[in-house]
Amino acid sequence: MRYDANMKYEVNLPDSVDQRLSEKASQTGKDVVQLICMAVARFVEEESPGKANGDWSEEIETCRRRLIDRDIAGTITADEREKLAHLDRLANEHFDIVAPAPMEGAQRLHRQLLQRRGNKP
Repeated sequence: MRYDANMKYEVNLPDSVDQRLSEKASQTGKDVVQLICMAVARFVEEESPGKANGDWSEEIETCRRRLIDRDIAGTITADEREKLAHLDRLANEHFDIVAPAPMEGAQRLHRQLLQRRGNKP
Protein backbone atom coordinates (compact mmCIF):
# COMPACT_ATOMS: atom_id res chain seq x y z
CA MET A 1 0.00 0.00 0.00
CA ARG A 2 1.52 3.32 -1.04
CA TYR A 3 0.42 6.86 -0.33
CA ASP A 4 1.28 10.16 -1.96
CA ALA A 5 4.35 12.23 -1.07
CA ASN A 6 2.35 14.31 1.44
CA MET A 7 2.13 11.29 3.74
CA LYS A 8 4.58 11.10 6.58
CA TYR A 9 5.09 7.32 6.36
CA GLU A 10 4.83 4.60 3.79
CA VAL A 11 3.08 1.47 5.02
CA ASN A 12 3.70 -1.93 3.45
CA LEU A 13 1.08 -4.36 4.67
CA PRO A 14 0.62 -8.04 3.87
CA ASP A 15 -1.98 -8.55 1.14
CA SER A 16 -4.45 -10.16 3.55
CA VAL A 17 -4.26 -7.19 5.93
CA ASP A 18 -4.52 -4.74 3.04
CA GLN A 19 -7.65 -6.53 1.81
CA ARG A 20 -9.30 -6.52 5.28
CA LEU A 21 -8.38 -2.88 5.74
CA SER A 22 -10.00 -1.97 2.42
CA GLU A 23 -13.12 -3.92 3.36
CA LYS A 24 -13.28 -2.16 6.74
CA ALA A 25 -12.92 1.22 5.02
CA SER A 26 -15.85 0.37 2.74
CA GLN A 27 -17.98 -0.80 5.69
CA THR A 28 -17.30 2.24 7.87
CA GLY A 29 -17.15 4.97 5.23
CA LYS A 30 -13.73 6.02 6.50
CA ASP A 31 -10.69 6.07 4.29
CA VAL A 32 -7.76 3.72 4.85
CA VAL A 33 -5.53 6.47 6.26
CA GLN A 34 -8.14 7.32 8.93
CA LEU A 35 -8.40 3.67 9.94
CA ILE A 36 -4.63 3.32 10.21
CA CYS A 37 -4.46 6.50 12.33
CA MET A 38 -7.22 5.16 14.60
CA ALA A 39 -5.42 1.83 15.00
CA VAL A 40 -2.11 3.49 15.82
CA ALA A 41 -3.80 5.83 18.31
CA ARG A 42 -5.44 2.85 20.03
CA PHE A 43 -2.14 0.98 20.17
CA VAL A 44 -0.30 3.94 21.66
CA GLU A 45 -3.09 4.56 24.17
CA GLU A 46 -3.04 0.92 25.27
CA GLU A 47 0.71 1.11 25.82
CA SER A 48 0.44 4.25 27.97
CA PRO A 49 -3.20 4.71 28.94
CA GLY A 50 -4.43 7.91 30.52
CA LYS A 51 -5.34 7.57 34.17
CA ALA A 52 -8.87 8.05 35.44
CA ASN A 53 -7.58 10.36 38.21
CA GLY A 54 -10.93 10.32 39.95
CA ASP A 55 -12.66 11.87 36.94
CA TRP A 56 -15.23 9.08 36.83
CA SER A 57 -18.79 10.34 37.21
CA GLU A 58 -22.36 9.20 36.86
CA GLU A 59 -22.53 11.16 33.60
CA ILE A 60 -19.55 9.26 32.18
CA GLU A 61 -21.02 5.94 33.35
CA THR A 62 -24.36 6.81 31.72
CA CYS A 63 -22.57 7.57 28.45
CA ARG A 64 -20.66 4.28 28.68
CA ARG A 65 -23.85 2.32 29.31
CA ARG A 66 -25.58 4.01 26.36
CA LEU A 67 -22.66 3.05 24.11
CA ILE A 68 -22.73 -0.54 25.42
CA ASP A 69 -26.45 -0.71 24.58
CA ARG A 70 -25.74 0.58 21.06
CA ASP A 71 -22.92 -1.94 20.67
CA ILE A 72 -25.18 -4.82 21.71
CA ALA A 73 -27.92 -3.59 19.37
CA GLY A 74 -25.41 -3.43 16.51
CA THR A 75 -26.04 0.29 15.90
CA ILE A 76 -22.77 1.68 17.25
CA THR A 77 -20.59 3.71 14.90
CA ALA A 78 -16.81 3.31 14.56
CA ASP A 79 -16.24 6.58 16.44
CA GLU A 80 -18.60 5.48 19.22
CA ARG A 81 -16.83 2.11 19.45
CA GLU A 82 -13.52 3.95 19.84
CA LYS A 83 -15.03 6.13 22.58
CA LEU A 84 -16.46 3.05 24.31
CA ALA A 85 -13.05 1.36 24.31
CA HIS A 86 -11.55 4.46 25.91
CA LEU A 87 -14.33 4.65 28.52
CA ASP A 88 -13.92 0.94 29.28
CA ARG A 89 -10.21 1.47 30.00
CA LEU A 90 -11.01 4.43 32.26
CA ALA A 91 -13.71 2.42 34.02
CA ASN A 92 -11.33 -0.47 34.66
CA GLU A 93 -8.72 1.91 36.07
CA HIS A 94 -11.32 3.66 38.24
CA PHE A 95 -12.79 0.45 39.62
CA ASP A 96 -9.34 -0.99 40.27
CA ILE A 97 -8.69 2.05 42.46
CA VAL A 98 -12.02 2.27 44.29
CA ALA A 99 -12.67 -1.47 44.59
CA PRO A 100 -9.54 -3.52 43.95
CA ALA A 101 -10.02 -7.19 43.31
CA PRO A 102 -9.80 -9.27 46.48
CA MET A 103 -6.45 -11.00 46.68
CA GLU A 104 -6.99 -13.18 49.75
CA GLY A 105 -8.63 -15.99 47.82
CA ALA A 106 -5.97 -15.97 45.12
CA GLN A 107 -3.20 -15.94 47.70
CA ARG A 108 -4.81 -18.81 49.64
CA LEU A 109 -5.13 -20.86 46.44
CA HIS A 110 -1.52 -20.09 45.58
CA ARG A 111 -0.36 -21.33 49.01
CA GLN A 112 -2.44 -24.51 48.65
CA LEU A 113 -0.99 -25.22 45.22
CA LEU A 114 2.53 -24.65 46.50
CA GLN A 115 1.86 -27.04 49.43
CA ARG A 116 0.47 -29.72 47.10
CA ARG A 117 3.43 -29.38 44.77
CA GLY A 118 5.75 -29.77 47.77
CA ASN A 119 3.97 -32.96 48.88
CA LYS A 120 4.39 -34.70 45.53
CA PRO A 121 7.59 -36.55 44.61
